[in-house]
Amino acid sequence: GVDEAFAKQRKAPYQLQGTYIVSQIKSGYMLIDQQSAHERILYEHYLSMMETRQGSIQQQLFPITLNFSPNDATLLKDLLSEIQPLGFDVQEFGVNSFVVNGLPTELAGKQSERSILESLLEQHKIGLELQLNTRESLARSMARSAAIKRGQLLNEVEMQALIDQLFACAMPF
Repeated sequence: GVDEAFAKQRKAPYQLQGTYIVSQIKSGYMLIDQQSAHERILYEHYLSMMETRQGSIQQQLFPITLNFSPNDATLLKDLLSEIQPLGFDVQEFGVNSFVVNGLPTELAGKQSERSILESLLEQHKIGLELQLNTRESLARSMARSAAIKRGQLLNEVEMQALIDQLFACAMPF
């Protein structure tokens, strides 16, 4: 059929300036912003994780205690039950203090516990300004933290996987 013929002739995707993926489609070429695409894929992934409560936690070898400003501490306290399904094992520990026992597997080891939680709180504040509900805001925050960034080089397999996952999204565009 026509589809099979197209699949045989289709050129492999390639990367432009470490930012865009160029993919051949039937009507020509499509330019995909790799960071935005990955954020969209992860956003839907995290939303569904919160609904199914299926997040995987990587336990920390040594639990770490973090202190936050009173405002951030209040916000984090309110979010504890919501971020648990995403893979956070964080508990209140005294005034404005929290113990981090575990982190989402995909974030663990990439940044310090403090920067992961601070970035989550900062992004969540923006999400609230955008009037997203808590789950949407948290899914967006997580996606922004975990997504591949612009300038990150991808191989052909990674690019194709990203394209396939993007088109499997409920809202690929």
